[in-house]
Amino acid sequence: MKKILCIGSVTADVILKPVDELPPLGTLVVAKGGVEVHTGGCATNCAISLAKLGAKPYAACKVGADAFGDMVKKELAAPGADISGVVTGSVATTTSIVIIASSGERSFLYSPGSAADFKAEEISPELTAKCDIVFVAGCGLNFSLDGQPCADYMKAAKAAGKFTVMDTAWDPRGYWDHLVQPTLPHLDLFMPSIDEAAMIVGEREPEKVVAALRNLGSGNIILKMGSKGAYVDFIGETPFIMPPFLIDNPADTTGAGDAFCAGYLYGLANDWELRKRIEFANGVGACSVTAVGATAGIKTAAETEKFIEERKRNG
Repeated sequence: MKKILCIGSVTADVILKPVDELPPLGTLVVAKGGVEVHTGGCATNCAISLAKLGAKPYAACKVGADAFGDMVKKELAAPGADISGVVTGSVATTTSIVIIASSGERSFLYSPGSAADFKAEEISPELTAKCDIVFVAGCGLNFSLDGQPCADYMKAAKAAGKFTVMDTAWDPRGYWDHLVQPTLPHLDLFMPSIDEAAMIVGEREPEKVVAALRNLGSGNIILKMGSKGAYVDFIGETPFIMPPFLIDNPADTTGAGDAFCAGYLYGLANDWELRKRIEFANGVGACSVTAVGATAGIKTAAETEKFIEERKRNG
């Protein structure tokens, strides 16, 4: 199996549920489901998911010298992710308050912290050299890495023969195309969500989004479209939509896109053909929403394949 390096955003998620409305100032709303604390962030979610699937990923990110930072490292290491690329900084670990509605949809209150302070020069050259696939996760939240620093890193990685991949997170600063565009020409694959891609290019129809991204220099593209599945447009291939495996009454959709990325990268690392990679990615994403926390619902690769076959048999 090819080796994967997951780079970028890391978060400690403090989860409140169910919360269907925020209280007016000076008042209180009870979250009857209580409070849970989990590791989140696009890079760590992907690395943990890959490890639970059975890969041996490497993580490169920054945490603070605090309890949340210790938790992140412990949660990464527990399923088998390599944390030698996790650095500790002088700012607090990035934290999100995740508010989950009864429907399973979520909103975030976000404190940028350590992820925003992670710089390209803090990515271990030794880790980059030993990995075959480099994945920058959460463009938009990696404040010090996004834009030209990321482009320079990915250009060098691609020149060294690495397969380069990037996805996006919601950009709270609204920079969007300025953060993404420099890196696009140096990617083998770009896989944003459809909502984030729409913010980048100002289009919402998948075909128009792809055309606009290609004008910005993008090559192969996967658009994560949630309940509508995945839109796949690879150069030289006929575009297609892979339908999702829908889950009734999802427990928590936090991290479903990151789980999709992990599933795709797992298939890529095993040299699976394209449609099998996408189907498996959809299966991993579906499993992720069955439990609270971005990675709690992730299964082994064998269990995920069994889940997919059962869902296909049962229609």
